[in-house]
Amino acid sequence: MKRTRLRTLILGVTALALVAAAVVATASARSQQGTTTLTMWSTMNDEENETLKGLIKTYEAANPGVNIKMTVVPFDQRETKFSAAASAGTAPDVMRAEIADVANWGARGFLTDITSRVTAADRKDFLPAAFAYYNYAGKVWGLPQAPDAPALLYNKKMVKAAGLNPRKPPQTMAQLTAWCDKIGSGKGLFLRADSYWTQAWVWAYGGGLVDPAKKQILIANKPSQAGMTEYKRMFGAKCAFPNRDFANDYGNAQTAFKNGQVAMIVNGPWSTADILQGPEFKSPSNLGVAPIPKGPTGKQGSPVGGNGFVISRNSKNVAAAYKFIYFLTNNAAQAAFASKNNLLPSRVSSYKIQSVKTNRIIGDFLKQMKVATARPVDPKAGQIYADFGPNVQKILKGEVTVAKGLNDTAVAWKTKLWPTYTIVK
Repeated sequence: MKRTRLRTLILGVTALALVAAAVVATASARSQQGTTTLTMWSTMNDEENETLKGLIKTYEAANPGVNIKMTVVPFDQRETKFSAAASAGTAPDVMRAEIADVANWGARGFLTDITSRVTAADRKDFLPAAFAYYNYAGKVWGLPQAPDAPALLYNKKMVKAAGLNPRKPPQTMAQLTAWCDKIGSGKGLFLRADSYWTQAWVWAYGGGLVDPAKKQILIANKPSQAGMTEYKRMFGAKCAFPNRDFANDYGNAQTAFKNGQVAMIVNGPWSTADILQGPEFKSPSNLGVAPIPKGPTGKQGSPVGGNGFVISRNSKNVAAAYKFIYFLTNNAAQAAFASKNNLLPSRVSSYKIQSVKTNRIIGDFLKQMKVATARPVDPKAGQIYADFGPNVQKILKGEVTVAKGLNDTAVAWKTKLWPTYTIVK
């Protein structure tokens, strides 16, 4: 009898275990069936991707039915890779796009129109200069995440050692020259052989790129030539750090600045996480940030850049994708990127958050953003550097005059990009 009862008890327990296992298996199967996987391509740098990974974990924990599959794509390969994937129907649900990409991809039908999903309150909360790039042909194609504009960065200790006041950075190009000369031979300023970096000088002297409203190409006009002439002069000045390796000059400038080999460089907020790891900036207070100085006419500018998030036309989970990119651009996420990576928030309300308000580097870059110059919102705007960059390098090498280099750029833009535009001399 005892054996029979024991056998019955064992069978009962076994049955219960099997039922429990079946329930767990069924629940797991239902959970798997209910899981939404979103693919995302990130173009962030290493430090920013660490912040992003943390935010993704937070999002997945709050949304257990969603799984984010993130892939890192090199920034300089984003356009080629995304265009190829979108054309093949294999683009990710969410893509981190540079501002020039948005009109380009929107015009080519690569993106999902999210106009109806963006509320009036959100439109008002995004910084106008940042949100403008996500509007094209009367539709909204994405949400801005991190607007930026390159500024003048300087080593306060080196500046002070040269007898200069680090609390009063150069306000004019003439003062910038004086600082460079005072700091000394090869140690004053590192300038890149990159057309994007030269734009601040072009605008400071009253020049421009293109004017879509008037259908004019301005890069070869007299003020633009004046700005480029000054850039070339500073690039080759005795006080400038010798830049002979154009292909690697971004990294070379960062390294020289972090190690105290040069006192000043021009770079954006994205670069500061790396800079603050350098031996010269163990104390973050040693990093000075100031707007790029004004030109002789009082004009001042730095190109408005930045990145945000778009949803590809290939996405089968648009509602889930929008909820995710909205999370990545809300105040909590903006504050996380600001505190950990010194990225400027794209929302006005984010600047009221205490951790953002007290971030001195964010505040200094915001001063540059307020006087920065917007690039044209045009599907072809991102292609200007294909000819602009090589011609700038020819100018800096002395292979062509400033006038010829900029005129060649203007002719290339008219031939390849804007045949109906007039070249202004």
